Amino acid sequence: MKNKPNILIICTFSVFGGIEMHILAKYKTLLKNGYNVFVIIPTNSVLEQRFINENLPYYTFKKSFFLKAHRQPSLKRLIKQIIYDKNINIVHCNRAKEILLFNKKDFPNTKIILTRHAGSLIRKKYAQMFDAIISVNQEFINLAKNKYSNIKTVEIPPFFTDYESLNFKPSLNRTDFFKQEFNIELNDLPIIAQVASLSNVKNHKIFFYAASELINKKNKLFNIVLCGDGYNKKYLLKLAKKLNIEKYVYFLGFTEKRIEVIYHSDIKILTSKNESFGIVLMEAALLKKPLIGPTKTGVTNTIKNKKTGLLFENNNILDLTNQIETLLDNSQLRKKYGENAYKHVKENLISDVLIKKLDQFYKEI
Repeated sequence: MKNKPNILIICTFSVFGGIEMHILAKYKTLLKNGYNVFVIIPTNSVLEQRFINENLPYYTFKKSFFLKAHRQPSLKRLIKQIIYDKNINIVHCNRAKEILLFNKKDFPNTKIILTRHAGSLIRKKYAQMFDAIISVNQEFINLAKNKYSNIKTVEIPPFFTDYESLNFKPSLNRTDFFKQEFNIELNDLPIIAQVASLSNVKNHKIFFYAASELINKKNKLFNIVLCGDGYNKKYLLKLAKKLNIEKYVYFLGFTEKRIEVIYHSDIKILTSKNESFGIVLMEAALLKKPLIGPTKTGVTNTIKNKKTGLLFENNNILDLTNQIETLLDNSQLRKKYGENAYKHVKENLISDVLIKKLDQFYKEI
């Protein structure tokens, strides 16, 4: 693409999850493809540490937690300075109210774009202030066609650091890895991994109930490894004990080793009540892992039922139990789904594919 636009990406999130993974990966992909791209992130955030670790340039602002993310005076000043100094043509926001950081009259030649990470609509008064909206979720696109008929919307799946999975080489065998990295000795059983914050929306609870049914009533034994932290940890620890599955459940906490955890697992599961896309499923697919996830969520972009994995009816414990049992009982099916998942994601969802869609989007706006 000739005369590529100068890009600014804004992140006002301090935690590190799927959105921040997308921001980091998109930034690196744009750099790789010859764009002049700049990014603003909160100081002392996990995302800042990732930029430091990878020796990537960035701008930072000190976030005041007494003010909402879109009411940060220092951030407003920094954005204005960068747009003028770097001749920014396109700004990527990642939450709707970030539009309030701008006075559009000050930037007549700059397009301000929202990347919508959830499937639900935003208030029309905010949507109309953006020049266009990118959605990672087809559900949002379908709703937006009726609600925002005069606003350009396009679906582009989330960027993720696909090379981490594509180029992954294990450092240790399964037993030594979990012993050395997490000081745990796993039972010699299949491993089902869930990488997600320990929050209500991720719905670990139904996974535990399904596991209890399989382990205690059907004698289908397996290990559960959980990557992630959050406010639900105490509740889940108590629930595991109540359901008599605690010796099969391992809480690993937040870890940078999630790719290796998934590699050493046999099945990758995500039980969220709501999920825009599920980047961790794409990472697992590139490691050729069979997938399990809920219907009526964005995981259906990656999980093609009975092809790349199995879908269970959202929030249905019995159906989840049945799908887990199907994969536990059939190693050949796990292998087949894993191979299919790898092919699907590599052909449709890696950065080299998505950047072509983003290039075209930039031309159109």
